[in-house]
Amino acid sequence: MNGQLFIASYEKADMNRRIQGIKKPENSPGEKNRIFRGLIGLLVCVGLLMINPGSGQAVVEDDVRVLREDMEQVKKDLAEIKSILQSAIKRPSPEKSTGTVGVTGGAMLGETDAPVTIVEFSDYQCPFCQRYSLTVFPVLKREYIDTGKVRYVFRDFPLSSIHPQAGKAHESAHCAGEFHKYWEMHDALFQNQKDLTVPSLKQYAADLGLDSTTFETCLDSGKYQADIQQDVDDGAAAGIRGTPSFFIGKSGSGDSITGTIIRGAQPLAKFQTIIEQLFSDHGSDAGGVSPESDESPPARLP
Repeated sequence: MNGQLFIASYEKADMNRRIQGIKKPENSPGEKNRIFRGLIGLLVCVGLLMINPGSGQAVVEDDVRVLREDMEQVKKDLAEIKSILQSAIKRPSPEKSTGTVGVTGGAMLGETDAPVTIVEFSDYQCPFCQRYSLTVFPVLKREYIDTGKVRYVFRDFPLSSIHPQAGKAHESAHCAGEFHKYWEMHDALFQNQKDLTVPSLKQYAADLGLDSTTFETCLDSGKYQADIQQDVDDGAAAGIRGTPSFFIGKSGSGDSITGTIIRGAQPLAKFQTIIEQLFSDHGSDAGGVSPESDESPPARLP
């Protein structure tokens, strides 16, 4: 009787727990099965976690190794490139303040027996050359060249890599020289420097009264290209790297002069100082005087 009452009481309590959402005691068979299955699942997850981190770490270590190898190769490549560049780049020698240059082949103004000679290396498309030609040169011409004190020689030095129209402009001056109009074309080219196309060069020749057919045949033939290149080579050999550049020295009986080098479009006073000193310094064997520092750099090749 007492046993039946106990069982009835337990079933009633169990019913109340179900109604109230209260779980069975943990030691119930169903609960034990669920706990057991959960533990098995947990162990499986832990096992997977223990396996996967190892695999991920191996992948990361492999990636790091590859990156290190790539970095080492990059370092080697950079070192090789640096070595090649260092061997290829040559430090330019200091620019000379005096030098020797030929006077033949260029267009000349003044008396051949003038005591002082100026040799100019110029580029018709160079803005510094234009500034010198329009400002300083006319004064030198009036005061020294036209008075028989200075012989002036103009030599070609087109910087074709940065002034693509300069080459043909220099050719046009030589073609005009066949009509004894070299210096007139020289002036026209600097006055119209912004337009040095071939059609314009032909128009400038026509404006000077040159025979169009003969001039155009000369310009189109390229007959003076070799002479112009010879001037460039001579200038480079004499230490010229940019335009305008000048040699000012005592005239001699030979085909060259040794004198002071002026680089860039310098003020008139610099030219006057050197010229006047050459007139008075008859005992000097140097053929030139030391110029002041450049105030305006010449146009240069890159």
